Amino acid sequence: MSLYDKLKRFIGRAVFGYDMLKEGDYIIAALSGGEDSLVLAYFLSEWRQKMRINYKILGVHLDMNFPRDEERYQKGVEWLKDFCESLEIEFYYERTNCGKQALEVYEKNITSPCFVCSWHRRKYLFKLAEKTGANKIAFGHHQDDMLVTFFINMFYHGELSTILPVQEMFKGKLYLIRPLIFVEKDLISRFVKRQQWQILENPCPFSQQTKRKFIENFLREHIYPLGNKVKKSIINAIFNPKLEYLPSKPKKN
Repeated sequence: MSLYDKLKRFIGRAVFGYDMLKEGDYIIAALSGGEDSLVLAYFLSEWRQKMRINYKILGVHLDMNFPRDEERYQKGVEWLKDFCESLEIEFYYERTNCGKQALEVYEKNITSPCFVCSWHRRKYLFKLAEKTGANKIAFGHHQDDMLVTFFINMFYHGELSTILPVQEMFKGKLYLIRPLIFVEKDLISRFVKRQQWQILENPCPFSQQTKRKFIENFLREHIYPLGNKVKKSIINAIFNPKLEYLPSKPKKN
């Protein structure tokens, strides 16, 4: 089976399994310019033809405004714009001050810069959805993101939870969708390499220092090597919770 067919099968499982795409949808595709977002845009465009339904896609790139090689970055944004246009996706670019805000809290040691950046980025997307009338925001989160989020929430937040394939927001006015939720990161990387797409490098100075990166490396180096079926078993566990065998909180005295 080709890389394309594998991706199509896993994405189809998510799209049809959770009714992600419908006639008349207006979808904002969050495009960082990284591998995941390129594959997201490509298959959202593909599925519009395969399903023979009409929905609008707005590819949105939010510039976090971190320190970087400006000329190189703008060339990357221009390539991303051309990439979207080749897929008949309207492209939207906006420079934000999210990076500046993240750097400020880091220097003052107030809170996690990643939390600040992520919170403001999502706020921008929500406001844009309201402004444009979009009813869905598509993210390029994949299977490995789901696993890493599960362990982050368990280790650091004391709860069993992770990202959802479809998440309702604002009482149904907006939905977050993740068509790549069943796709492994390695498959995405190999497909992008074969397509010879240009990657917009992440200028975030904290990208290699996050809890997410730590958990990602920990799982890859210490957990997955325990056996060929370990990763698959964890995924199955997420989708197969035995709530009756998880204790409830005791009654207060």
